[in-house]
Amino acid sequence: MKTKEIEALESYFKTENEHWNGYAFKMLCEVLQKGNFENTETPLQLLDKAANIFAEYRETPLKAVQTFASETEKLNPDQRLFVYEWVYKYVRDTEFDEIDLTEVNALLKSQTERLKKDKPKVEYNKPLTGNIRDTLKELMKKELEQLPDTLEKLDPAQRLNILCKLIPYVLPKVESVTHMLGEPDNEIENNGFNW
Repeated sequence: MKTKEIEALESYFKTENEHWNGYAFKMLCEVLQKGNFENTETPLQLLDKAANIFAEYRETPLKAVQTFASETEKLNPDQRLFVYEWVYKYVRDTEFDEIDLTEVNALLKSQTERLKKDKPKVEYNKPLTGNIRDTLKELMKKELEQLPDTLEKLDPAQRLNILCKLIPYVLPKVESVTHMLGEPDNEIENNGFNW
C-alpha cells in the first residue's frame, strides 16, 4: 500500500469519536483478512456515508435505507452483505444525539436478512468437474490474452525458458524417419514369400 492509501485508511479510525474508531478499525481488519474488496477504503466510505445518510434522513427512515441501498448497487452480493452487516451492527449499537434510528435499524435488519437469503447457495453434492473446467478455461483465456505483456516484462533467459516449454503445444513434435519405413521387410522375403 502507498503512503496516501494508508493515511486515508487511518483517517477513518483516528477521529475524536472512540466508538466510531472501534467499529471502523474492526471493519478494516475484517476487510484485510477476507480480502473481499479490491479497494479496502470502499467499505469504510460506505459505513461513513450510511451514518451521514441516516442522520440526514432521520425523519424518513425508508428513504434513508433506500438512499443507502443505491450507494451499494455496484458491489457484488458478498460485498453488499458484508457492508450491510457492518452498517446494521453500527446503527444497532450506537446512540445518536437526539436521533431515533429504531425504524432505520429495523429496516436495515430486514435488508440484511434478505441479502443473506438471496446469497447463492453452494451445492456440495453437485459434481464440480464442469465448473472447474469452465473456470480454468476462463482463467487460461485471460492469461493467454495477457501473455505478450507478461513475457515482455521478463528477462531474456526467463522468456526463452517459457517459450521452450510452450513450443510443444504450438508446433507438432518431429519424429525421426528410418530408411526401413514403408519398405518391405527382408526377413519376410526370406521366409518364402514373394512380393
